[in-house]
Amino acid sequence: MTQIMTKLTVKHPGEVFRARFLERHNISIQAAAEKLHMKREQLSRFVNGRTSVSNNLALKLAKATGVSVRYWLSRQMEFDLQQLERQDVKQIEAEPLLEQ
Repeated sequence: MTQIMTKLTVKHPGEVFRARFLERHNISIQAAAEKLHMKREQLSRFVNGRTSVSNNLALKLAKATGVSVRYWLSRQMEFDLQQLERQDVKQIEAEPLLEQ
């Protein structure tokens, strides 16, 4: 029997935040930015996947949503790992630090 492994795409945490909180509850980026005490432009970059979750933003998101800091940071790590796996690692140059 052959098993087909399907690799799920990990969404950027900003996309998750937009879908689960902003869109679902009809909250604008401006209104959310005000509640999070940050500039609209900063939140917009995050929601559109152009910037990562910082520790500070993860804390703010946790306080505002009730979803743990660990969740937001883990989502970012999983997203970053997925992006890294998609890169052509043959193009990365490095040599072993220790002799084998």
